Amino acid sequence: MAYCTACGAEYKEGAKFCGECGAGTEEAGSPAAARRPAAGHSSGPEKELWQGKPAGISDRLKGLIGLNTTKYTITSQRIMVKSGLIGKDVEEIELLRVNDFSVTQSVMQRMLGIGTLIILSDDASSPQLPFYRIRKVQAVKDILRQAVRDEKIANNISYREHI
Repeated sequence: MAYCTACGAEYKEGAKFCGECGAGTEEAGSPAAARRPAAGHSSGPEKELWQGKPAGISDRLKGLIGLNTTKYTITSQRIMVKSGLIGKDVEEIELLRVNDFSVTQSVMQRMLGIGTLIILSDDASSPQLPFYRIRKVQAVKDILRQAVRDEKIANNISYREHI
């Protein structure tokens, strides 16, 4: 039996449309099926898309003496926050688990050109992962948004709301 790529429902071989959602089915030899990566496979080798550190006034002072040890990284497959001077703590979230993100900026942060990016995910250990006081927060949010969309498309993940 074959399964619908849109909703995951099972349909009979040779059917033109899914009986559950009505989406068109693709034959295994079709060009669209050849373009689509196999489920569970990522979009290729992991690439670093953005890296930064907290950039508030106190963080800049810490950086001068080498104590700003928090590092934020966005790659093509995951998000990482590394922190700690002697012992290292690493928090990771796969891009596939990201649900939403938001940006907050106080008046002072807007004047300094920094903000906080909060990432909401399905991850059990860290459902909220904040990037505190980062420069050009809107640009970083756009990089993250595009990376999440690309990774979900590469793994053929889409969400539907049933009303």
